[in-house]
Amino acid sequence: MDHWADEAWVLGVQRKLYQWSKANSEDAWRDMWGWVTDLRMLRHAWRRVASNRGGRTAGIDGMTVGRIRQKGENRFLEGLQAELRSGAYRPSPARRKLIPKAGKPGQFRPLGIPTIKDRVVQGAVKTLLEPIFEAQFWHVSYGFRPGRSTHGALEYIRRAALPQKRDKDRRRSRMPYPWVIEGDIKGCFDNINHHHLMDRLRQRVADRRVTRLVGQFLKAGVLSEEQFLRTEVGTPQGGIISPLLANIALSAIEERYERWTYHRTKTQARRKSNGVKAAKSARDTDRIAGRCVFLPVRYADDFVVLVSGTREDAIAEKSALAEYLHRTMGLELSPEKTKVTAMTEGFEFLGFRFGMHWDRRYGYGPRVEIPKAKAANLRRKVKQLTKRHSISVSLGDKLREINPILRGWANYYRYCVGAGRVFINLDWYIGLRLYCWLRKKRPKAGVRELWGSKQPSGLCPTRRLWRDGPVEQYLLGWTPVGRYRLAWMGTPDFAMSSGEPDA
Repeated sequence: MDHWADEAWVLGVQRKLYQWSKANSEDAWRDMWGWVTDLRMLRHAWRRVASNRGGRTAGIDGMTVGRIRQKGENRFLEGLQAELRSGAYRPSPARRKLIPKAGKPGQFRPLGIPTIKDRVVQGAVKTLLEPIFEAQFWHVSYGFRPGRSTHGALEYIRRAALPQKRDKDRRRSRMPYPWVIEGDIKGCFDNINHHHLMDRLRQRVADRRVTRLVGQFLKAGVLSEEQFLRTEVGTPQGGIISPLLANIALSAIEERYERWTYHRTKTQARRKSNGVKAAKSARDTDRIAGRCVFLPVRYADDFVVLVSGTREDAIAEKSALAEYLHRTMGLELSPEKTKVTAMTEGFEFLGFRFGMHWDRRYGYGPRVEIPKAKAANLRRKVKQLTKRHSISVSLGDKLREINPILRGWANYYRYCVGAGRVFINLDWYIGLRLYCWLRKKRPKAGVRELWGSKQPSGLCPTRRLWRDGPVEQYLLGWTPVGRYRLAWMGTPDFAMSSGEPDA
């Protein structure tokens, strides 16, 4: 089997679907089943599943990637192809497992674990559906999309909230969006309306065998503590195709604000601008005329709506949006967590704090900052990892446990204002906690001896830090910080034509 030949064929199919979807925004693709059941597509999906760490976790049938390999991959894939083409294939219920929510003791998130067979089929279907819908998703949607991240969503909000005009005193005192609606959907993934989702899917996919298969995945149910539970609504979290299906359903949120977000069709034939520029022109026109403007930014089920208007306008839109979500998708906004906030007060979104900062020289400027609670949570986690009960391990093992946490935290918050200062403060605290941990581990050693056991860093010999052989403490302060650029967002391979670089 030629691995690269399979990948090239799959990429060619994806590019064909993406280009067609871009050119035919109102049409539906009618023949996909042959691609879904092609051995090259199934091998591609199998390699994705097998390379994932989750392949070691079994569904309700007890099969893992390792056991399938023992019996033969080719035999497994050929049997799966025969089941699909004969119509005998039926998705199995997902095994439900409750995962503790981070930072919320006593609260759990239900996770559905499909069988390996179902994961492979879902992967094949997702490979074909993704380019079709990726060509239609709007630029204000950032969650679970290739090349996009939370940093892109925050940078888009920052640029949108940046005052453009200066007053006579050369300061920016007029905010384009003085209010924001913080959206929080109750149990979004568990309550998405299947009829709404399937209607949106059929608008772009007319192959009944494919849509029927997606419907079977939605209705497959879950097995929790030996009890079968039907899934009449929702997209079970844990499935490969679930994030894409959720995006297809929730993209109706930004479509509600089409005038100010993205014009799918030009309102005038003579207009040369694209949909994004036309929407920006509409925002400027409405703002000058004194009309209210709404600009949504969504990351999966978390979203905010920037409001250019009065607080009463924002409150009225919050109620209208709640009614719209309930009517079209069967979803409800949480009354406690969905609120209207002034930009000057700031709000939290995706684990960051966003607000408007007043500078007496320049006026208002938007800022993305690290919430104090997040830094406190990291200190608490490091403190738990350096308690007395963990002194049986070596310093190297302890650093191997802590360093990945620090590296991931630093990379997530490196684009915030003041990140360098926060990182340096955390480095001091973590170094002190490691010293306290060593004192418990070596109670007979003196203070000078313990502090003197610090070694020069392999990366910067002039800096001494906690180190055990080749393993040394990861310093957050050495992480490069700066402003995130929207141009850094990646482009999916299937969105590039064969003549573009890296295509």
